[in-house]
Amino acid sequence: MHGKRNWSKILLGAFAGVAFLYIIKKYIHRRSLPAALTSLPVSFKHGPTPPKVKAIYPDRQTFAYRCDSPIWIEFDMPMNNATITEDTVIVKSSASPEPVDGFLDAGSRMLMFRPYNEYPMDEYGAEITITLLGSETGSGFIMDERGIALDGDKDGKAGGDFVYTYRIVR
Repeated sequence: MHGKRNWSKILLGAFAGVAFLYIIKKYIHRRSLPAALTSLPVSFKHGPTPPKVKAIYPDRQTFAYRCDSPIWIEFDMPMNNATITEDTVIVKSSASPEPVDGFLDAGSRMLMFRPYNEYPMDEYGAEITITLLGSETGSGFIMDERGIALDGDKDGKAGGDFVYTYRIVR
């Protein structure tokens, strides 16, 4: 009687194995999977992630009525402060061909630009554009502590300039 139970367990195990193989071949075989399941929906990143701008302050509405408002930019990782200079952080007004003169202060994850005077405006106001260079332009580019260039255009690759525009109204 003890021998019959062992044979029944063996037969039951064999049957389960055959059924499992049948299911694998029928339902999980590549040809029977929907097209969406044949490739992974998440792309794998190669190499280290480049730094990006995490936030910019103040918001456009608050800035619109401040003729001398400082601009703060927060990064998502520690940056190399030596690369954050007046050559790699450019603030321009649509009312003037020259860059806006101001004080630039950079911390590990933040930079602050404060104009020395009010932003140049015409009778309607002005567009104030801040550009952070993430691409080599002859004057350098902004990079993190690891030496990886800023991903300014947010395409997931190092390089590309970050451009943000405010509007000041009179």
